[in-house]
Amino acid sequence: MSTKTSKHQTAKTQLSLHQPLPIGSKVRARIKSSFIPRTTHGGSPSRGKRKQARPFSPRAPLHLVLRADRAKGLWSMQHRRNKAKITAMVYTYAARFKVRVYQYANVGNHLHLMVKAKERKNLADFLRVLAGRVAVTVTGARKHVKRIGKFWDDLYWSRLINYGRDFFNTRSYVLANELEEFSKKHREAFRTANQRMANTEGIDFWEGGWWDP
Repeated sequence: MSTKTSKHQTAKTQLSLHQPLPIGSKVRARIKSSFIPRTTHGGSPSRGKRKQARPFSPRAPLHLVLRADRAKGLWSMQHRRNKAKITAMVYTYAARFKVRVYQYANVGNHLHLMVKAKERKNLADFLRVLAGRVAVTVTGARKHVKRIGKFWDDLYWSRLINYGRDFFNTRSYVLANELEEFSKKHREAFRTANQRMANTEGIDFWEGGWWDP
């Protein structure tokens, strides 16, 4: 009787192992992650989670995002007193730590970087120094004199990029972010100039509908 029971339990166990796991279950996610290597790291999804090594390959570029919701007004990284300095920092520190910059975009409250480094330490040093210097430049903080608290939101987000279509699409996306901010400023400048003309000469180009930025 016991032999029959054990055989029945074994067969039942084998059947349960072949049953599909429900979508969204922790067991399913754990099994999937063991077969599919991670390509992303950091950002808001990393809050409260155990620290893991950031995915890195000396042969693959990385898309990085450094976000700071406090970067508004005078603290905006697009502000005229900050933008040129931050751009210079990106390329200066990239050259110092031997990091290649494929594309870069400053969107005001976050930075997009598409980079490649031959060594993990070079990438870590580049980001550590860049993030620190940008925060000091934007906020004017000084050690033991002016404390401003945390500037950056979370651990910076990164994703390994494949060459080919993925590389092209990512580079286009970063460039689009830069052009979007650029065109927005020009639209605002045009609107302001047009409003001045309308106030002084009684002309309103918007009424005719010929220009709709």
